[in-house]
Amino acid sequence: MLSGLSGLYKHTEDFGLIEAAQNLIDSVVASPLVPTDSGVLVESCDPSRTCDQDQWMFKGVFFEHLGYFLADIAALEGLEVSSRRDLLEKYRGFIAANAHAVWDVARGEDGKVGNWWAGPGGGEIERQVSVETHGSGVAAVCCVVRLNRLLESLEQANSTGRKEGCAD
Repeated sequence: MLSGLSGLYKHTEDFGLIEAAQNLIDSVVASPLVPTDSGVLVESCDPSRTCDQDQWMFKGVFFEHLGYFLADIAALEGLEVSSRRDLLEKYRGFIAANAHAVWDVARGEDGKVGNWWAGPGGGEIERQVSVETHGSGVAAVCCVVRLNRLLESLEQANSTGRKEGCAD
């Protein structure tokens, strides 16, 4: 939905589509899917280790398309650079919290990424590990890297007074 809404915006220039995408992201961040103060996305089945492949992939798909959406936001020529930067900054804490949880909590000593990003760290629990859990973890880490690169590009554009979009 996220990348679809920003892609549709490119053709219609209806800013309501960008607002709808933000409402979707805000709803996820405020939902029971983010049950802790840490801001980490959790599937209800994560703690019990009863998730299936669809649930393992959900977080990855969400962060992958959140990254695409943010790249589209960064390139919106109809908005001032400072407004684009503010929109990206709005989600920085959430994205960073999840990427750090993948790296610091969900990644085992063997480097394998498990499903429960908000669980206890280290080898305290047995995590579900699969290609889908790895892919989801990679998507979250790539999303924070992408966001940081986009923000750097917008800062450079802002410091030179340019209004054009930035390349990812």
